Amino acid sequence: MNFRTTEYWDEFEEHAAQHQRKGKRASKTKAAPAPAGQIARFDPVAQLGVETEFAPTFSASRFERAWILEYLGAFYAEHFIADVLRQVKGGKEATVYCCRADPRIGVELLAAKVYRPKIFRTLKNDAEYRQGRTIRDEENQDVRGRREKLAMKKKTRYGQNLLHDAWLANEYQLLVKLHAAGVDVPKPIAQGDNAILMEHLGEADMSAPTLNVIDLPHAQARPLFERVLANIETMLAQQVVHADLSAFNILYWEGDLRIIDLPQAVNPYVNPHAFSMFERDVTRVCQFFAKYHVRADPRQLARELWRRNVTRDESEVFL
Repeated sequence: MNFRTTEYWDEFEEHAAQHQRKGKRASKTKAAPAPAGQIARFDPVAQLGVETEFAPTFSASRFERAWILEYLGAFYAEHFIADVLRQVKGGKEATVYCCRADPRIGVELLAAKVYRPKIFRTLKNDAEYRQGRTIRDEENQDVRGRREKLAMKKKTRYGQNLLHDAWLANEYQLLVKLHAAGVDVPKPIAQGDNAILMEHLGEADMSAPTLNVIDLPHAQARPLFERVLANIETMLAQQVVHADLSAFNILYWEGDLRIIDLPQAVNPYVNPHAFSMFERDVTRVCQFFAKYHVRADPRQLARELWRRNVTRDESEVFL
């Protein structure tokens, strides 16, 4: 597994690289052929090449267990996590698990987000989000070749893999950047081949719910609305538009919040659809808080925030 960690976990880089080399060697080992007359059956657990002592508490189906061992096993081997306790959220794009952190990490719990391999077949108009974005491969290198670009355009298996790696890397790097800027996003811990390890908000038996299922006291609505707007503006100042923001991807826990799900985020300076995406984000936030009698004109608010933070003459063409 190719880890890309924040500065807090640099000491684990070499161990992760060693594990990656071992994993590549293990993946070349072929399974024994089935006896004559029998149908060969794929055993996803036996062929993973991860440490057998990793025995997560979470009781999943056979194939989900294989999924956990493959994509979270290396986090266990490199002493980021000690256990997988339960599934927090399952979706078309990714599944999130609550994990017990290894004692040396210094926190009790972590969240592991594992992407589904066929994410791009469920995303509509993904090319709209990718306009102007630098595409990077699994080694975090720019993809520049004609072959690679053609594969992504035609969405061949190779092209799908490149797109998958690009979206995963985009989310992780944005989490690093925005957390450092003070935005209320989960603190990123490490990135693997198909997973991101990050801060967990909530407790072991109950993770923070999304804002859309919370019944807020009316006295808290206005301050929380202003805090969300402050986050949106800070993100914009950092050249980031979430592009899919709503109460469904804002976590809330005891007055605290985290903005999640950033793989589709765009740069306001390079994506020609950035302002319409930004206005849609602001509108959705305003619509949620309107039921608590927090009044705002989303179109005017979006224009004001854009003009304050997108500092170039050409930005006017988006308005």
